Amino acid sequence: MTDQDLLKRKIQSYLGELSPGAVSMLARSLERTHALGQNEPHAELILAAALALLSGQTSGEEPENAIPTRRHAGRDGRQKLERSFFAPLDAFAINEQLPHKQEGRIYRPYLSEFWSWMERDVLADEISRAVEFLEKRPDDDERVHRVAAVLRKKAGEALTGILEACAASEREQRRLKMMLGGERALQDLADVAKVFKAEPWLRAFLRRIPDTLSERALKQDGDILDLVSAYAARHPEDVPVIAAAMLDRTEAPWSLGPFAERLAKVRGARWLTKTRFAPFVSIVISEVERLHLLAHEHRKNNPDPVGFAAALSAYVCVVKGVELDMDLTGADQWRSRIAETRRSISGAVADELSGAAGAVRRALLVPKAGEPGENRPDEAALDAAVRALRVLDLSRSAAEVLAVNEAGKRARQSVEQTLEIISRSLISDLGKAKGAQKEAVASATEAAILLSEICFGQEYAAHLRRSRQSAMAAAA
Repeated sequence: MTDQDLLKRKIQSYLGELSPGAVSMLARSLERTHALGQNEPHAELILAAALALLSGQTSGEEPENAIPTRRHAGRDGRQKLERSFFAPLDAFAINEQLPHKQEGRIYRPYLSEFWSWMERDVLADEISRAVEFLEKRPDDDERVHRVAAVLRKKAGEALTGILEACAASEREQRRLKMMLGGERALQDLADVAKVFKAEPWLRAFLRRIPDTLSERALKQDGDILDLVSAYAARHPEDVPVIAAAMLDRTEAPWSLGPFAERLAKVRGARWLTKTRFAPFVSIVISEVERLHLLAHEHRKNNPDPVGFAAALSAYVCVVKGVELDMDLTGADQWRSRIAETRRSISGAVADELSGAAGAVRRALLVPKAGEPGENRPDEAALDAAVRALRVLDLSRSAAEVLAVNEAGKRARQSVEQTLEIISRSLISDLGKAKGAQKEAVASATEAAILLSEICFGQEYAAHLRRSRQSAMAAAA
């Protein structure tokens, strides 16, 4: 197998672990980057693998030189057209369904449902002709983008009419909710229509603001303030869209709160709620909700031992920023939404902490002595212990956000005692063990040093390494 084949296998294996929504988002991002001429190493390989996965194939399912059939070309062309059609929504689409609908944020899994509905009931002839037209030159990305832009304009007009009919007829509204998947789906469809309608001026607006908005820029820059103020005055009904677009480019989401106060010329959430710039804060609260859901998702499904702690850290960072930068007194709805996430995430952290000491003990069990080179600790148990220690460390540094002070103190005391006792015992046994058993004890000792470095720091880990060397030297 060549290096290129090995790389393809690795890419396919990684993409196969992702959700279809995440793969679709990655494919759209790579196609957009390619269209801008920003070609990164291996980007073509990743894009090809993502497209193959989305079409239900892998490179191993067909001969390398197979000629695509018309059916395959049509299917691939339709999927490419769909991704290009929804490309302007990338800044607004999220993979988590928020507990409260936030205008300007669209649940990404709904997009495929919207496309199927439009292809069937709204723009059936137009999409069919577009796919047939693109089949003649399936690799012309610029052609795909142009056709998608025309379809978006037609879709925007059609959706506006459909939504107006729903507003005028309760029966029509119920019918559409049933077809799309409920109230939230209909609300997100309205956001799709709003973004499509705003696309001409929104594109111009986004070209005039930096790709990355720093905290300093949002708190001090006058040019960005004047630009946003001008666009908000011209499009007052689209302030949530502007806020969502800016959130997508913001390094520090919480800084949109002070930015909204500057726009509204008020201080304090109590007064900001009464202005048209309130969506800037509401959308930050929605980001708190999104990050709390993401942390739960990592806890349940991410095998990476630092995944949950990293997601939890992102949540804590935004909550700290919001509470430091804004006085939420008098904004009961915003405070309540944050409090909901805090209760939920604190419960999850408390559950993690309750099993931390047990996770450490399981990770430090001496493996059964076997053939040389096979005496390794249980990797899954070690990952679980690393995860528990990362969460334990974060619970201490984020005490003002996570309501787990007592649980954290108990867990830390138990974990520290467990680590100290088992580490000393392993080093003592290391000087007595022989042959394969010695290798097994050495493996568990290495795991103990790794966990001790996370829990106590580098200096303590260095002390354990010296003790290990002394024990091995004495036994030699």
